[in-house]
Amino acid sequence: MFYILKIILLNIHYKFLLYILLLLFILIFLLILILIIKYIILYNFYIKGNICIKSSNIWYKNLIKLNINNKFIFSKINKYIFNFIYYNIGIPPVCFKKLWLITNSNKLINLIINDIKFSKKNIYIIFYIWEPGYLSNKIILELINASKRGVDCKIILDAIGSINFFNTDWPSLMINKGIQIVKYLEIKLDNIIFRRLDLRQHKKLILIDNKIIYTGSMNLIDDSYFIKNIYLGIWLDLMIKIKSKLLGKIINIIFSYDWELQTGINILKRKINFNYFNKFINNKYINLVQVITSGPGLPKNLIHRFLLNLIFSSKYRIIITTPYFVPSNSIIDAICTVSSKGIDVSIIIPEKNDTFLIYWSSRFFFYDLIKSGVKIYLFKGNFLHTKLILVDYDISVLGTINFDFRSIWLNFEIALLIKNFILNKKLFNILKKYMNYSKLINLNFFKNKYFYEKFLEKFFILFNPLL
Repeated sequence: MFYILKIILLNIHYKFLLYILLLLFILIFLLILILIIKYIILYNFYIKGNICIKSSNIWYKNLIKLNINNKFIFSKINKYIFNFIYYNIGIPPVCFKKLWLITNSNKLINLIINDIKFSKKNIYIIFYIWEPGYLSNKIILELINASKRGVDCKIILDAIGSINFFNTDWPSLMINKGIQIVKYLEIKLDNIIFRRLDLRQHKKLILIDNKIIYTGSMNLIDDSYFIKNIYLGIWLDLMIKIKSKLLGKIINIIFSYDWELQTGINILKRKINFNYFNKFINNKYINLVQVITSGPGLPKNLIHRFLLNLIFSSKYRIIITTPYFVPSNSIIDAICTVSSKGIDVSIIIPEKNDTFLIYWSSRFFFYDLIKSGVKIYLFKGNFLHTKLILVDYDISVLGTINFDFRSIWLNFEIALLIKNFILNKKLFNILKKYMNYSKLINLNFFKNKYFYEKFLEKFFILFNPLL
């Protein structure tokens, strides 16, 4: 049998084999092309139709339980930004008492462990990446102890971002100890065709006893133990811890929305007492925070319009820090417009990137920005993963939102809009350090470019909706 097969193969002309290989190549190319066209034209396909209606109903059903019936007196500065969020998704601004700014994972994890140790009611966690190892494992052990004490522990983790975590024995152990874990947006055969595979649960959020909140750009990774990419080094992030019962009730609504959307289970059984009156006077020391969040059922262009409003609200200075800078043309035009009016605009992005496509496509915008007076800093050294916007030393936006299509239009995101002079002064000093470790780009940067660099920038920008 083998001898006969060998004779047949030898008698097949090499041109025939070449035609077969060519045909296979064409079929693969057409398949990839169809997928690309589908993504470009229907990039928000997942958040249309029945799932959009269902998730919208979940959001507003839970929001009603806040029982908001208040009169807000905003400060004159940037009041329209706070109003924008309130009137679009129903989340009001609230005051807070204490706030901590966290700049490294070691400190973050130790703070989380300590707060879990003294928790009494509930621990709700959402993360894009939970990487097991050393201090991260200590959080798991402390969660198990909390669950044994009767604390309600619920965890939402992205199925792709936390794949290493799900490939360990930890999830089974935690579930056996009473901890509920949800694998978010899991890729299955029945959803490969009907939704984007790169739609992700990108939030980083912890709520403890409905009054302690953690959020920012850090994933749950112990940097001293784990380096994702040796070429990039340690990821530089910012995280915020806030104590506020009012903010805690809002975060509870957000977590419940995410939980019910994936599981179908409503964990808000009764109304949340939220009656209060805040007088937001025109005082630079006022502690004011408001949450902006996105996902199916919420306005699909919410973050895009929010960023545009935020950019146009600046009067003196705006500093943008993001690891992924591939925004829409409208955002580029807005940045160029305010810069042309004399507003000091700075953009800080990492010199090295973990995404090849974004590395080249982000450079496509540099020339127009610099020509309009925008300062672009390329951060050298470790990977700058911070997502931060500082406007006029007056307000800041810190969270998970990147300046790319996925964050702006698709992903489940969260960020805090904060008005606090002392915090924003600290953030400005951090941004100055970023700038000191960066290379400022000028027009000479474009004169020294090779032809292939210009070609790659123009080619990869075509895939902007995929980034």
